[in-house]
Amino acid sequence: MVAQTQMDQNLLLLSLVAAGILFLLSLALYRNNRSLREAKRLIENAEELRRTFINSQEELVYLKDASLNYVFVNNKVEKFYGKSADEILGQDDYSLGDRDFAERRRRTDQDVLSQRIKINTSVEWKDRIYHTNKFPVELPDGSYGVGAYVRDVTEEEENKLQLEKNLMRNQILLDVGNRHFESEEDQLDYATNEMIRLTESEFGYLYLYQEDTKQFRLNSWSLGVMEECAVVEKQTVYDLEKTGIWGDVVRTRKALIVNDFDAPNPGKKGYPEGHVPLRRFLSLPVFIDGQIVAVVGLANKKQPYDDNDLYQVGMLMRGVWNDRERREARAQLAKEKEKYLLTLMSIGDAVMVVDSDKKIEMFNRSAEALTEWTEEEVFGRDYREIFQISHKRQGCRIKDPVEEVFHSKVKRELESHAILTTKNGNRVDIDDSVAPLFDGGFSGAVVVFRDVTEKNLQTEKIEYLSFHDSLTGLYNRRFFEEEIQRLDTPRNLPLSILMGDINGLKLTNDIFGHEHGDRLLQKTAEAIRSVCRADDIIARWGGDEFVILLPRTEREEALEIASRIREQVAREQVKAVRGSISIGCQIKKDPEEQIFHILDEAESAMYREKTLTKREIFQSTIKSIMDQLQRENPKERMHSEQVGTLCQIFGKDLRLEEGEVRRLRDAGYYHDIGKAVLEPELLRKEEPLDEKDWQALKEHPVVGYRILNASEETLDVADIVLYHHEHWNGGGYPKGLQGEAIPRLSRMLFLVESYEDMVCGSVYKKPMTQEDAIREILANAGSQFDPILAQTFVSLIQEKTPEKETE
Repeated sequence: MVAQTQMDQNLLLLSLVAAGILFLLSLALYRNNRSLREAKRLIENAEELRRTFINSQEELVYLKDASLNYVFVNNKVEKFYGKSADEILGQDDYSLGDRDFAERRRRTDQDVLSQRIKINTSVEWKDRIYHTNKFPVELPDGSYGVGAYVRDVTEEEENKLQLEKNLMRNQILLDVGNRHFESEEDQLDYATNEMIRLTESEFGYLYLYQEDTKQFRLNSWSLGVMEECAVVEKQTVYDLEKTGIWGDVVRTRKALIVNDFDAPNPGKKGYPEGHVPLRRFLSLPVFIDGQIVAVVGLANKKQPYDDNDLYQVGMLMRGVWNDRERREARAQLAKEKEKYLLTLMSIGDAVMVVDSDKKIEMFNRSAEALTEWTEEEVFGRDYREIFQISHKRQGCRIKDPVEEVFHSKVKRELESHAILTTKNGNRVDIDDSVAPLFDGGFSGAVVVFRDVTEKNLQTEKIEYLSFHDSLTGLYNRRFFEEEIQRLDTPRNLPLSILMGDINGLKLTNDIFGHEHGDRLLQKTAEAIRSVCRADDIIARWGGDEFVILLPRTEREEALEIASRIREQVAREQVKAVRGSISIGCQIKKDPEEQIFHILDEAESAMYREKTLTKREIFQSTIKSIMDQLQRENPKERMHSEQVGTLCQIFGKDLRLEEGEVRRLRDAGYYHDIGKAVLEPELLRKEEPLDEKDWQALKEHPVVGYRILNASEETLDVADIVLYHHEHWNGGGYPKGLQGEAIPRLSRMLFLVESYEDMVCGSVYKKPMTQEDAIREILANAGSQFDPILAQTFVSLIQEKTPEKETE
């Protein structure tokens, strides 16, 4: 700027010198008439050059004589005064403008003339700022005048002021961010007063604003304003709806400038008596994330408020608010960090914090309990000395998740099948997660791990149950269906399939209950497993069905395995039911054959065998039940045979058809088969039966019915056995039938069995004579017994006894 000023001075001086030369030349030309024409041409050229040069300057250029009257001016001076050069030349400043303005200029002009020095000054006029360089100029007559060039520096000064305010604002923000404040309120107080200084205002305030409640809360006033404010009842909380013009910044969500506060304004509601008088006013909202969080107000700046003030205050307050939020975030972060550490120390999972040097710097109580190391023992040690992990399976390796996090700086989880070896050598199943820690950069890792031994056992159990039958321990159908497809390859051919079905499972369930039926299933599964090879796939296919997959097995070998299974199962027995299984076999030899078609054919073969052996198996089962009953209670054999024989005699005496006689005889023999479910001690009990015993005993007709109803061979006697304890008067069991509703053969069986019990006796009742038994039957005829059949039966007994009867 100094160089520019010097150049401008030189140019002006050159201009003045040219003017003087021109003046002297003109005098000489007048003296020399012979050179007049040439001189005139030179004068005109020089004059044109002078005007062109002077008028090309951006500055105002003028020359005053010794009386400080203008002797020449450029066109910028003409524009400044709004007058032509002819109107200006010969005039002084007093005649051209404001007297006060002229007075200030006159003083510097006089200083230049009296002291013969250069003077630089700045003058404000009509809201513009002018920088003036004045210097003495020797005129042709030997006197001195004042030369000057004047530059409009308004924009330069404003830019300079703006730069200074930017620097000031940045310094304020730096101070707000770095200074220690006792509280948030102190920080905002400081910002408010610095904001006033930045805008050269007299007063200022800062209200916090709540968008949800529409309320202002006073946070900061400029220093000293409260002392000047004489309002008696000062408010600190205002509702938006009760505010005047200063609340418009919230209502309109725009900044507000009022440079003439006394002018009428519909938004003004006045202010209380004693309030600080306002001349100029600026207010703006502070937005954070689209929400108004505060309102700033400034008042009584000497100069009008403008957009630059809004810009500076807005930038300052956004910076202050961002710093405020950073402080809050740091405080919250510190609080969260403390809470985080307390949480890590107290949670049930084991937690280990490893620093950037892989040293342990935190170890909670759960980690102590799990690893059997104390925090004092591990602190500062390399984590690998303590956190010793390996793969559950021998020979397998496992990745260290902590090392992976140090390498990748991202979260990692431990692979499955991880084992932690504790300080005392115990091995614990664990899983864990490792997360990186950052504190201005990578600073380590936090390891969270837990004992999952029990969880793994449960998982393994669930996995086992998902592929195994829970009752037998064999594979289940779901697994078999997947496995049969996996093994259905040419290298496994011939692929044999055995399908087996337990005989008598339903009967076992019906007679002895599902507990014993389950036991029959388990024994059968054990028998199959004992016969099959390690590579064979054995599965429980359904309720009483098993399927066996035999890879690389020819038909002869498969049939041999099936035969051995039958033999082994036949050795098993549950209660009175001996094990028995029907097995079908089918072989896949051609790779093009569908494996599930082979499975269906094996199932069909099984059902064919079951159908062909059903009668034989049932007869064997019935015989087995009767044998066990009679073996455990020897008197039952004689009782069954005698009742059966006497029933046959009774039927013939009544001239029943041969088939009915046979049914009555068989019913007599099997009538107590249902007692096979009773405990042997109950049947051998010598003292009278109590209520519980009687209730158990009364179930034997129903159980007998279920047994006999299970086969076509005994189906026709099942009903006779079911109702053989019904009484004529309805007082019997199990249904309480009465009179003719009771099947006739059941009434006959009841008479025969009762007579046999009377004359033979029982463990708790002595035998009667034949005469006493007859009297007992006649006494109960019409109540327990059919009266007509009772009389017929008594007549039969009196005529002959079963011992004398011959077929």
